[in-house]
Amino acid sequence: MALDKEKILELAQRYVLKGHSKKAIGEYIRLIEADPKDKRLYLKLGDLYHKNGEHEKAITQYLTLAGLFADEDLNSRAISIYKKILSINSKRIDALHNIAELYLKEGLRGDAKHYYQSILEITPDDQDARKALNDLDTRQKPGEKPKPSLSHMDLSLPNYPHSREIRPSDDKSDLFPSSVVEPHGLSVDMEILPPAPAPDKESEMHYHLGIAYKEMELFDYAISEFEIAASDPPIKFDCYIMLGSCFLEKGDNAQAIQQFQEAARMKGLTKEKLTRVHFNLGLAYEAGGMFSEAIQTFNFVLSLDHSFSEAREKVERLQELPK
Repeated sequence: MALDKEKILELAQRYVLKGHSKKAIGEYIRLIEADPKDKRLYLKLGDLYHKNGEHEKAITQYLTLAGLFADEDLNSRAISIYKKILSINSKRIDALHNIAELYLKEGLRGDAKHYYQSILEITPDDQDARKALNDLDTRQKPGEKPKPSLSHMDLSLPNYPHSREIRPSDDKSDLFPSSVVEPHGLSVDMEILPPAPAPDKESEMHYHLGIAYKEMELFDYAISEFEIAASDPPIKFDCYIMLGSCFLEKGDNAQAIQQFQEAARMKGLTKEKLTRVHFNLGLAYEAGGMFSEAIQTFNFVLSLDHSFSEAREKVERLQELPK
């Protein structure tokens, strides 16, 4: 008889909410036995073991999950899981080897080199790591400066300051005659710009790591990755959107507003991007209790796209709130 997967997931979640983690673990094990390719199950099970202090059992689940991601060439997601493992046990040689190999696969030699060096610091006689390092040094062109490794950057969880006061920018309509001026002083530049260049490999990797951490609800890790990736102009807009979403998930509505406003001020945004960022900005205003600002922003979304039913529903609902 086939398992009713959704019912078992609901049961497991109820066990978690009631603090019956061992019973929840049993349900997740049942589900994995029935569907060993469902990645979310390994993540949930690993998190439960980790929360219970059963770190080796947690690592076993995370290793399986990372392997499934790597098998599908979802390398950034696999890397994010291996980093999660290393945050539990920084001396896991298997995780260090796997993450180094994935960085090599992505063409990020500096990062791969960092992890091979870490392996040799733990086990100086590791011949595979030594051979990989020698190969990397041999492949470096004479006179070529090694590319800085992302892994040497400070990727520790940032200590975010208290939310800053939100101050809209001055109206720039006189500077950009083709712009549309959005409520609250934001200037929306509709200038058509040439196609942006492709993002560089390292920034793209940081962006995808941010996505992976966000999906795992590790928002501080995700924010750190998106902030690094945002230095690359081709993906700056998407990074601001992801940063705003992360802060919104964390309940830091003021910071979410700040990020969405930064995205809205960027030059050359398409109508689709303008609609997207202002809808998100409206959500942030609503979450922060700034209902008047939210209504104006959702109305602006409707001025860009009359068919945006979610924005219309938001306006109607907010207008019904007591003044």
